[in-house]
Amino acid sequence: MQCTDMATKSTLFELMGKAHTIAILHEFAVEPEPWRFNELKDRLNISPNTLSERLSELVDAELVARHPYNEIPPRVEYEATPKARELESVFEDFHDWMLRHEH
Repeated sequence: MQCTDMATKSTLFELMGKAHTIAILHEFAVEPEPWRFNELKDRLNISPNTLSERLSELVDAELVARHPYNEIPPRVEYEATPKARELESVFEDFHDWMLRHEH
């Protein structure tokens, strides 16, 4: 494996390990319609600062696309990229695993 591949993988694992990243990605993977910031904040009960930071990191990682609209008041929507939508099966497998091991 090349150095850049290792660095990319390391960065992605670091991002996944941060608070709320998995929960945010889960919402985008299983409900890929566009989300507004406050919808995500309310749904996941995440502080605005943390959500803003995670969304920015997910945009940088090309897992989420940010779509600003030239409106008053300003409107921004976030949408799963094809890369993030591929995670749907991972979350489904994880859900199935949890059901098998519930006590």
